[in-house]
Parts: sequence; structure tokens; C-alpha cells
Amino acid sequence: MGRAHRVSFLIDASEYFSAFVDAAMRARRSIYITGWDIDSRTELLPDANSRDIPVHLGDLLNYVASKNPDLHIHILLWDYAMLYALEREPFPVWVFDWKTSKKIHFYQDNSLPLGASHHQKIVVMDDRIAFVGGIDLTNRRWDVREHHPYDPRRIDPWGKEYPPFHDVQLLVDGQAASILGDLFRSRWYNATGRRISKPESMLSDPWPEQFHPDI
Repeated sequence: MGRAHRVSFLIDASEYFSAFVDAAMRARRSIYITGWDIDSRTELLPDANSRDIPVHLGDLLNYVASKNPDLHIHILLWDYAMLYALEREPFPVWVFDWKTSKKIHFYQDNSLPLGASHHQKIVVMDDRIAFVGGIDLTNRRWDVREHHPYDPRRIDPWGKEYPPFHDVQLLVDGQAASILGDLFRSRWYNATGRRISKPESMLSDPWPEQFHPDI
């Protein structure tokens, strides 16, 4: 068990994705991402007025990696069953491993029993903050709290509307975030046989400034 000094409950993906973008811009050494599904085409800020930064996941990760020479990004995606292939981004290895910055490291994890899946949705930045909960960084997740029956912003990468989607992501810092960093590094080693060094302690704080702690 680890203690967090700050905790925020991010209700629905509109809040989570906005906090993720802000925190990614503040990360200095490491961003770890793991999930049931990850899609580089995911539009993180569909209602943003400013386009000063990229708003699609893959473009944003390339952007923050290019802006910060010390930042490395590790992405661990479940090597999903073909049953889900039509719902997911085609050729994710090509998209994330060949098309992105050399500082973005991507692997599809198949180190699990037959019939099982990796269902953890975790993002850790600099071992200082972490997001954990029920929302993947993928398509057909973004929605606002009102969950309008029809919202023109709820469009998937194929140009199709999708129904309201409700879930929650937790944002924590402190020892709780560091433990989640340890969990990711353990999963990465189990899947790849390669170790990731724990990021050096630093004074930077990637906590997204627009989200004040609830606790």
C-alpha cells in the first residue's frame, strides 16, 4: 500500500484526456502507458479552441518527445485476440514503433494465460503522478458528464457516431504513483525481457494545474 498526498477523481474521458494532455506536457523523464486498447488516432481534446499543440494521441506523444530530450515514452498494449481486430487501430506496431519518435518504445504484451486479457488502464509520469481507472486512451471513450444522447463531438476514427460513455479515472501522486511505476516496469520486463530504469528524482511536478485535488 502506498500513500498519495493528492487525489483527484476525473469523471469521464473529457476530464481524463484533458488532464493527460496537460500532464504529458509537464513530464520530464518518463511516461508509461498500458491498457486494454490504445489508439494513436484518439482525439484527446475534440472541443478545444486552441490548436497550439497536437490533439491526437500519437501526434501529441511525438510532440512531447521531440520537445524534451530527456523524455522516453513506453507503451505496453495487450496483444489482443483477433476477435477485437475490427474495433482497433490497424497495425499498431507500425504506427507506434516505426512511425513515431525513437524515444517512444512500443510492445504488444502476450505474456498471459490463454483466454486472458490485460485490462489495467494505467499512465505514470516521472513516477510522480499516475492515472488509473477504467478509461483507455483509445477511440469511442470521450464524453462529457452530461452524456447527451447525440453529441457531434462523439465521432470515432471511422467517422461514425458512438453512444454516450461513462467511466472514471483516478489521479494520484506520491508513493502511490511510484508503486504504479514499479508495476509498469515489472510488466514491461515480463513481456519484453528488458528492464526500464526508475526515473531519477527531480523537482518537477507533472500534476495538471487545472485539476485541484479532491482529497
